[in-house]
Amino acid sequence: MSAILMVFFSQSGTTARVAESIAFGLRASGHRVDLCNIKHGYPKSIAGYDMIGIGSPAYYFRPSMNITDYVNSLPSLNEMSNFVFVLYGTYPGDTGNAIREALRMKGAREVGYFKCRGADLYQGYLKAGYLFSPDNPLKDELSQAEEFAAKVSGIMAGQTYTRPEPDPPPTIIYRLERFFTNRWLIKTIYSRLFHLDKQKCTACGVCMMQCPTNNISANNEGQPVWSRNCLLCLSCEMNCPQEAITSPASWPLFKPVFIYNVTRASRDSSLDYVRVKHTKGRTTRV
Repeated sequence: MSAILMVFFSQSGTTARVAESIAFGLRASGHRVDLCNIKHGYPKSIAGYDMIGIGSPAYYFRPSMNITDYVNSLPSLNEMSNFVFVLYGTYPGDTGNAIREALRMKGAREVGYFKCRGADLYQGYLKAGYLFSPDNPLKDELSQAEEFAAKVSGIMAGQTYTRPEPDPPPTIIYRLERFFTNRWLIKTIYSRLFHLDKQKCTACGVCMMQCPTNNISANNEGQPVWSRNCLLCLSCEMNCPQEAITSPASWPLFKPVFIYNVTRASRDSSLDYVRVKHTKGRTTRV
């Protein structure tokens, strides 16, 4: 029996569902598995584990920055076995590539790579009236996650592993979008420009509870104040029941970007989507 640590980031629960399916499959093969959603903090240590699994949703065609930070914080892994799993609503971009390469540079030995779709709960698309991959991960995808776990277990037992080729890189437009949402710009500029309509805000605290990095605190009136540890997930704006928050992504400057993205994705026959209306922190299908 091997001891396996799975570290992932799940904000809305979709990545967690896949993580739990993989864990179920590994446990069925006799392994001990510990799950850690870094939304709630890093695991204390990797000491005592034989394998590490890393999971992330695609954020602007790359891993979420908190997953990148966690992987970069790891010590040398000295041939420790690893696997990677990613979820994406439209296109994965370099999400899997970046994590796999970072783990390789840490000296880890890859024994599996899995990806599937997950509901694309992104504020910019929801406001434009689109929810991509609305019901993913599907039951079949969760079953595939369990099958993936069985394959990982077999590879640990000595079966041959053929490392999958890297995912195709994102197109030039998506690479530009990724550049304009880089860490420096988020920390230095965008995180300073969230706007609060103090007349609408009821100090309900939803934005603070939903923030995955605890980046939002309350002022003396109980209203939100943003710090600099922002992922640009837009969860605060998306979930505000009073529509009191406006993020930089809602600037007119970025509207053509969302129009391009939803137009391209909605014309892609491989993608499912539903039309939605997003108001007062709730998304309803229309």
